[in-house]
Amino acid sequence: MYGRNNEEIKKRITEDWKQILRSNFNNLSEKITGGSPPSVFVSSYAYPKVKVGPLFSPLQTDSTILDHPEKWTGKSIDDIIRYKLSLIRGTYSTHVKTNLNPDRYIQSLQELTMATRSTEIEVAFERKPKLNLEEISSGTSSDSDTIQFGMTSELESLKLASDISSDKKIEKAFYDTDFRAIEAINYLYEEGIEISRISKILSLGMIGIKKNRRLVPTKWSISAIDQIISSDLIKKTNTFQPLDRTRIYMYVHLGNYYSIVLIPDELWSFEMHEAWIDKKGDTKIETDSEDSRGLKNYPKIGGSYFAARLAVTEFLHYQKRSASVIVLREIHPEYLLPVGVWQIREGIREALRMNCKEFDTRDIALSFACNNLTISKNEWFANSSLAKSRKSHSRISDYFGTS
Repeated sequence: MYGRNNEEIKKRITEDWKQILRSNFNNLSEKITGGSPPSVFVSSYAYPKVKVGPLFSPLQTDSTILDHPEKWTGKSIDDIIRYKLSLIRGTYSTHVKTNLNPDRYIQSLQELTMATRSTEIEVAFERKPKLNLEEISSGTSSDSDTIQFGMTSELESLKLASDISSDKKIEKAFYDTDFRAIEAINYLYEEGIEISRISKILSLGMIGIKKNRRLVPTKWSISAIDQIISSDLIKKTNTFQPLDRTRIYMYVHLGNYYSIVLIPDELWSFEMHEAWIDKKGDTKIETDSEDSRGLKNYPKIGGSYFAARLAVTEFLHYQKRSASVIVLREIHPEYLLPVGVWQIREGIREALRMNCKEFDTRDIALSFACNNLTISKNEWFANSSLAKSRKSHSRISDYFGTS
């Protein structure tokens, strides 16, 4: 039912990468030229001391696809891991507040991040980059982590191409040191800058009031961007008219099964359920929710929650409609290696691009939402505030007691 054994798949991935290493990276030295998507990575280990550096590939000049999650929908987990393995990571230790008076190295990374396209860089390492497959073998990563594995080494120097073209919208936010970070993030989003790009900009301390700017670990910046943008969109959707009928959207990718339930309502409410199914068929369900007053506590499911919330709020904003939302995410064992919260955001975005089923009765809608899932309707909604609303025709906001 669940396909190949996870350990066998991990072993095959490891062997495939070693073959790539032998075929493509045998001639690596301490000095390497390659294409950066453009991309950078800031670690969280030992915070507030962090390791920051570029990601680049010596295998191809146009490396854009290698770190562009918005283009990964429909790709296999093997493809995604191959993209990540193809990127070499340079590291440089610094304090997060270094960005207040950035040295030439940080300035170069910021310049790289503003580039409009894949950019050639020349890197000198202290020693030849080595293979790092710890995150594949450990199996301890979660979706809230941005997984980086492959070859890595400490940097000595970084040189950019002389013909870099910078994005003017990003430049505007970067050079305006009186522009609050939240305002800059929403400005960049409204100007069409992709989520994955904005998270790198925040990560390198490139936006916000000057005295508050600092480096932000990559995995924190991703969830922060999802949270900030979706919070702004929620305020806007509450001014729209409710949907006419309950809608169900579904999508499956990378061993993740999604059902998204949009319930007509004047005020925003959101609930996300995550169920991890192991090889034995045992299940663990986590649930987080909010009403129009917002979250009471940081969600147990972490960045997954905000990634999903962003996808549905931007859809409602596009539709100019308001609703209460339930997201069901069922994770099967073939999702052998969490690849990051991007796949939740992009999976739900893709679901909402597809045709929906509409229902007049909420109970029938919720039953349909579970048809494609292994877990039963009763199990899913045992702890659901939204599904338990007292009257099928009542407002969800009435149930929550929002005045």
